[in-house]
Amino acid sequence: MKILFDTPVEIYEIDNIPVYVKREDLCAPEGAPPFSKIRGLYVYLEKLKEEGITTIGYTETSISMAGWGITWACKLLGLRSVIFNPVYKETPITLEIHRKHWIEDNAIIVDLKAGMAKVNWNISKNVLKKEFGAEHSILLPLGLPLQDTIIATTKEAKVLQQYRSIVVNVGSGTIFSGIYSGMGDSNHLYGIMGRTGSIIKKRKTIINKVCTTSLFYNTPIFTIIDPGYNYTDSVDISIPFPCNKFYDAKAWLWLIEHINELQPPILFWNIGANSK
Repeated sequence: MKILFDTPVEIYEIDNIPVYVKREDLCAPEGAPPFSKIRGLYVYLEKLKEEGITTIGYTETSISMAGWGITWACKLLGLRSVIFNPVYKETPITLEIHRKHWIEDNAIIVDLKAGMAKVNWNISKNVLKKEFGAEHSILLPLGLPLQDTIIATTKEAKVLQQYRSIVVNVGSGTIFSGIYSGMGDSNHLYGIMGRTGSIIKKRKTIINKVCTTSLFYNTPIFTIIDPGYNYTDSVDISIPFPCNKFYDAKAWLWLIEHINELQPPILFWNIGANSK
């Protein structure tokens, strides 16, 4: 297994303005989901295995690739994965794709009625404890906000110093925090929220992540923008590279619409591609 470091930066043009794209979707080896959170996830699961954990649980949502990342890593590490599967009257196509990967990775699938993710997470925790034992099992947090992912992303962000404007999708804030930790004082980082919510809370979450992960606290500028999307909204536009329509494409569309307001050189940090 080899996760690719130093993923390429490609150049595209929008209105004759060059946009550099960091292709983090290419970090994934064969069998893994095409998104960069697997960097820290694999390292974290290795540590859990060393500590005696044998069963990894996760409460999945309708469009997230986290469950697939977990089942892929667990299969490689010889761990048992338990995915708590949200059941809908009509199964979203993306979820159908992910379920196939869970099965290929030998995951145990536990059905839960689709509902609020936080509620299902608490239900999952009780089921995991009862059915698989509390001592050697663990339920991972929603969205995988792992410090190992922040650290791995910070290392990858060493390419940022030459860019003045950096644009990226923001979900849990984990990848964003890693990018921010790797920035210099001349960079301006724009985080485009993939789900509407409190900008103030999101800023606090990111600052807390950076402070608890880094030995020092950088002071570059970052801006959080909420375009008003619901979590499951997709952006179906033509994009010249593989780009996840539920996450990164929302940030790419914002970049297109605001490119003349950004100071060049501009970098777009592409976290992941669509599921296949």
